[in-house]
Amino acid sequence: MNIARRLTVLAYVCLLLLGIQCGWMGPFLPEISRTLHVAIDDAGLLISATATGHFAALLAVGAISHRRAAQHFLLVAMILYAVGLLGLALAPALPLMLLAAAIVGLGNGAIDIAANAVIVDLNRERLAEALNYLHVLFGIGAFIGPIIAGFALARAIGYPWVFGFGALGCAMVAAALLATPTVSVQLPAQTGDGLMPLLARPILWLLAGVLFLYVGGEAGVGAWLYLYLRSASDLAPAVASTGVSIYWLGLIAGRFSGARLANRIAARELTILASALSAIALIGLILAPRSHVVAAAMIFLIGLGYGPVFPNMVAIGASRFPHQVGRMSSIIIAGGALGAVFVPWLMGYAIATATPRASMEFALAVTVVMALLSMTIRVGET
Repeated sequence: MNIARRLTVLAYVCLLLLGIQCGWMGPFLPEISRTLHVAIDDAGLLISATATGHFAALLAVGAISHRRAAQHFLLVAMILYAVGLLGLALAPALPLMLLAAAIVGLGNGAIDIAANAVIVDLNRERLAEALNYLHVLFGIGAFIGPIIAGFALARAIGYPWVFGFGALGCAMVAAALLATPTVSVQLPAQTGDGLMPLLARPILWLLAGVLFLYVGGEAGVGAWLYLYLRSASDLAPAVASTGVSIYWLGLIAGRFSGARLANRIAARELTILASALSAIALIGLILAPRSHVVAAAMIFLIGLGYGPVFPNMVAIGASRFPHQVGRMSSIIIAGGALGAVFVPWLMGYAIATATPRASMEFALAVTVVMALLSMTIRVGET
C-alpha cells in the first residue's frame, strides 16, 4: 500500500472512531448518571463538553491548517482521544468527566478538518460524492457504538471498561499514524486569502447556520433517543440501544444515498428534501412511540434524512473556496460544534423538566428551521 493510500485509510479509521465515540455516549448516560449520583440532564452535559472542545479545536486547527499536513492533526486527534477516553473511564466525579469529554472534543475537531482536507484534496472533481462516502464511516461508527453499549449494558460491563478499551484502540491508531511518512494534502492559499476575508462571505454564515441546526439535532437525537425509547415505548435497555443503532444505520443509508444522488441532484436541493424527510419522520415518531414497527421505521427515516446534510454543506463550501478548505471547514463545522453544545443540552433539559416527548418536539423544530435555512442558500452565492 502506498503512503497516500495508507494515510487515506487511516483518515477513514479516524472518522470511524469519531462515530463510535458519538454513538455510544447516549446509551451510557443513564449509567453515568447513576454511578456519579447526578441528575440525567447534568450527565447530558458530557455531550455539551465534548462539543465545546470540538469548537475550540476547530478555531485553533482552522487557523493553522494551511501550514501543517493533515496527517499531523490526525495524530494529535488520536492522542487526545486516547487521553480523553482514559479520563472518562477513570474519572470519579462529573467535573473530571467533563474535562475528559472536552479533551475528546478537541480530538473531534482535529479529525473533522484533517479527514475532510485529505478527501477533498484527492477528489476535487466529485466533492459531494466523495465526502458522502467519507462520512459513511462516521455513520458506521455511530451505528456500532450503541451496539457496543447495548452489549456492555446487557452483560453488566461498566462504561469504564468500554472507554478504557476505546483508549487502547486510539493509541494503536496513533502509533500507525506516527509510523506513516508525512504526506502533504493541503493546497497553498491564494494571495490575499485569510480567515477574516472568509468571515465576510455570507454563504459561510448560511452554511454554518445549517450545520448548527443539523449537528445539534443529530447529536441531540443520538444522545437522547435511548432514554426516549425507554420512557415513551417502555423498551428494555438492549432493545432501546438497538433503536439508537437503527438511527445511525439510517444515517449510513442517507450518506450512501447522498453519494449516489450527488450527480443527479444539487447539494442544496438534496439537503432541503432530506431535511423535510427527517422532519416528517420525527412527527411519526412523536405520534406513534408505542408502535414498535412504526417507531423503528421512523427512526431509520430520521437518520436517512439527516445523512447527506453535513457532507453536502462541506461540499458546497469546498466548491466555493477550493484553496481554503481547511479554513472554510473550520468556520462552518464550528457552527455545527456550537449546535452540539446547546441543542442536546436543551433536549436533556426538556426531558428533565417536561417529558421525553418534549425533547423530540424540540428536535423537530430544529429540523424544520434547518430545512427553511437551507432554502436560502443560492447557487453562485459567495
